[in-house]
Amino acid sequence: MDMIRKARVCILTPGQIGSNPRVVKEAQTLQEAGFDAMVIATRMLDRIEPRDQSIMRNAPWRLRRIDLTSKWRWKARRVLQFGLRGGYMASKAAWLADIAFSAATLPLRRAALQTPAELYIAHYPAALPAAAAAARRHGGRYAYDAEDFHLGDWSDAPSFKKERELVRAIEARHLPGCAYVTAASPGIADAYRDAYGIERPRIILNAFPLEQAPIGSTEKGTAEPGPSVYWFSQTIGPDRGLECAVRAIGRARMKPHLYLRGSPAGGFIQRLRAIAAEAGVMERIHILPPEAPERMERLAAGYDLGLAAEIDLVTSRKVALTNKLFSYLLAGVPPIMSDTPAQRAFAAEAGLSDQLYPIDDSAALAAVLDSFLGDPIRLAAARERAYRLGQERFNWRLESVKLLSAVSQAVGAAGPALCEESWNLHSV
Repeated sequence: MDMIRKARVCILTPGQIGSNPRVVKEAQTLQEAGFDAMVIATRMLDRIEPRDQSIMRNAPWRLRRIDLTSKWRWKARRVLQFGLRGGYMASKAAWLADIAFSAATLPLRRAALQTPAELYIAHYPAALPAAAAAARRHGGRYAYDAEDFHLGDWSDAPSFKKERELVRAIEARHLPGCAYVTAASPGIADAYRDAYGIERPRIILNAFPLEQAPIGSTEKGTAEPGPSVYWFSQTIGPDRGLECAVRAIGRARMKPHLYLRGSPAGGFIQRLRAIAAEAGVMERIHILPPEAPERMERLAAGYDLGLAAEIDLVTSRKVALTNKLFSYLLAGVPPIMSDTPAQRAFAAEAGLSDQLYPIDDSAALAAVLDSFLGDPIRLAAARERAYRLGQERFNWRLESVKLLSAVSQAVGAAGPALCEESWNLHSV
């Protein structure tokens, strides 16, 4: 008698698991809920490798990594990619767009085609053609998780016309066939609906597990020297509002210290230090090393305020709600947010409108920082409010219910219970 087995879900991403916590949460949730979850990802950057290894040691789900660290192979793929791009621009053939946008797509497609599953979930445009192809081969379905509005990742400048055309060609071709589409913010969901005429994607916020939160809220941070303002990301680089933040630190009456965590982009720290020297705050800018993603909330809890200083140079930044926003709330740290459309709407819904400041306005940001750091009672109340929001409204326990609903419906529509069959783990 055939054994009944778990439904298989294969998650595809062109990035590394150590730089994509949303993929890790998705796989963890599905495996714990009784699905047989597998992730197909890449290995490209040595600096992400320690995080990859840490996740791999504890992951209950399966992982297949495509090694793209070989420089000559990557160069060969890039040469092929540029040739394919030229072919697409000349012919506008949809199938060429699928493989011309990213050099990671063909390796992802090859791995996915070797991996039978009932559902393939693509992250980023580079993975979407691979998920669709694998679903066709194995009689499954595919879905798309939009972490950003990818058509809006670039400015409207003519130099980015090719990238925009390729993304639109890929998404327009494959989105109508998706079992479902999810989005990481209401603004991203609206943008996809309006751009492609699809049903509005389901919203799954990029919140984090309650288990990563500190035990309770505190009246203030513990970082010394203080008072403290904290920001983190994978990369400390331009176009993230940090230049404005340094100028605000110089203007603020409470003389706060700014703590930045991440890997510095080439030359950017020198640029920040030049701004800090001009503002007279060189000694109050602190660069912190990257840490494991699962530690972000407890690390953030040690600082008085968190900074979500997004700017709106491109559409995707206007409609996104970043990871750090939800990390701050889970940590019980009030997020001080720039007034992007997405953060403005979020602040109004969450009752945090007093924590907004106009984009790139260092004087206004300094005033908001002073209003909390100069009033211990207000700071303590804001920290308690942030912690309560993280515990009660913005955490992965609540968001994961939406994911499980979407996946269960998609897999249930694919067919009845299935017979036992192991994963195909051929190397690429």
